[in-house]
Amino acid sequence: ARSRPGRAASATLPRMKLFGTTTSPFVRRVRVVAAELDVAYEFVNTAHDHGQEALKALSPIWKVPVAEVDGRTLFDSRVIIDWLTTTRGYGPLRAPRDRWQEANVVNAIDAALESMIHLFYLKREGLDPMTIPFGQRQLDRTAAIFDWVAGELPVHDPARGLGLAELSLVCALDWMDFRQAYPTERHADDFAALRAAIGARVAVAATRPMVS
Repeated sequence: ARSRPGRAASATLPRMKLFGTTTSPFVRRVRVVAAELDVAYEFVNTAHDHGQEALKALSPIWKVPVAEVDGRTLFDSRVIIDWLTTTRGYGPLRAPRDRWQEANVVNAIDAALESMIHLFYLKREGLDPMTIPFGQRQLDRTAAIFDWVAGELPVHDPARGLGLAELSLVCALDWMDFRQAYPTERHADDFAALRAAIGARVAVAATRPMVS
């Protein structure tokens, strides 16, 4: 059988250590890509004290995911995924046709996530962000982003593989539902079919956000 791109060298590549949580949408992207490319890794759960201590010893920004691999420490999900696809190829994933356009879409999705993460943590601290203009601005910003993203994503075709922009979107929306951070049903007409199709993939279904 013909091997997928990047598979031939897989046995010689180092094992990855991945620091993160089972709820983070950014960590989830990396976990899905690693699973799709058959990349084994050791998972260090930073939801616990020992994991937090290890994370802070590695990264000055104290954010997940962080990966240790091949003598390097990588701080960001996009950097880690870039390393994975550069060293392993895209395999069953879909390589971007326009790298810069896809980067714009992922950046926009990340901006929506950051807005909702800010509101989530303010609520967790006992504050109500909707009592100040900041809260409504974040909701409006997120809605505008998703409206724009809906017009930028390609039509999903399982035969062409999973694109990184679509994966980022599904991880973001699933996290927002899990944390009840944003009413994703506002965008059901645009994204429900895409979420159902991508959510059925084994690697995506196996990494749905959960508290551990």
